[in-house]
Amino acid sequence: MKIVKGELSLGRFLVPYRIYGEAEKTIVCISGAKQTMAAWRSFVSHFVSDYSVVVFDLPGQGRGKVLSGAPGITFDEQIDVLHNVINETNRNGTVILAAASWGTIISVALAARYPELVDKMILGSFGAKPNKAVIEVIKEGKELFDTNNSDDIAPLMIEKFGQHIPDTHKKQIIEQFRGMSREQFLSFYDHCEFVEQASDIEDFIDLGNITASTLILSGEFDAILDPGDIEKASSRIPDCEFKMIPGAGHFLHWEQADILHTYSEFLAR
Repeated sequence: MKIVKGELSLGRFLVPYRIYGEAEKTIVCISGAKQTMAAWRSFVSHFVSDYSVVVFDLPGQGRGKVLSGAPGITFDEQIDVLHNVINETNRNGTVILAAASWGTIISVALAARYPELVDKMILGSFGAKPNKAVIEVIKEGKELFDTNNSDDIAPLMIEKFGQHIPDTHKKQIIEQFRGMSREQFLSFYDHCEFVEQASDIEDFIDLGNITASTLILSGEFDAILDPGDIEKASSRIPDCEFKMIPGAGHFLHWEQADILHTYSEFLAR
């Protein structure tokens, strides 16, 4: 398998990326908050024979760096990073976006701004607006950070919405948070405040402008997303299918590897 490793220098950001495979059609993967490129390992293995699969780290997470200015990265800056990654790695006009959790919000925002760029989208754990449970997690997490108990943030997240993932992934999340710098925590803190203050996705994204064929998947036991809100938002996207995954929580194909076949079926249409 051919692997291309590169970095994008984007003003105050340094964005590392990887391209797996040599196929003409490109899938660009967008991680959830604080997830790194490594979160897509099983996805890459599943799709690399038929697609070029691109993964990258947003500034402030993984190997992504904020070189100057505030440690946080604004919503518009995140969209701009994704846009630049697509322009750098795309091999065939349009791309497929595969996104998880917070990454789904960045993806739909880009697809609404640049509809000509995106052919299809897979949105796993798409959050239309913050519910009471996620607001409580954010408040508890911010309190842990403010009282210098950052090591307890990852266990809190696992307890509240990561209880269905394998123990190996739980350990990876805990180790990742233990290795985070203060600047990375400040970036995460800034992100959490944005989510906490957000009301409804339709207040800042025109979902009706999306032309990409879209699949939205939500886990039956996802504690921080409300199915009613997701269904309402999905109905605003012109070509969109919503699937509820029985027995799954927030992390979908981390929890149930067979979900990757659901992605494949959608892309093969």
